[in-house]
Amino acid sequence: MANKRMTFLKKLLEFAGIHPERLRARWVSSAEAVEFVHEISEFVEEIKKLGPNPLKAKKAA
Repeated sequence: MANKRMTFLKKLLEFAGIHPERLRARWVSSAEAVEFVHEISEFVEEIKKLGPNPLKAKKAA
């Protein structure tokens, strides 16, 4: 069920003009601090590569 929702949400983001890679869900236990830091750091780097949110640019114009 979660996979279907993620697929739907990614399609919705793409329709709205937002790169679907801006949405990610990962399961990490609260006992896995190192894994959590790794996942967040990796996600932040990917978001930086995508650049600014295109909707913010449209609002500012």
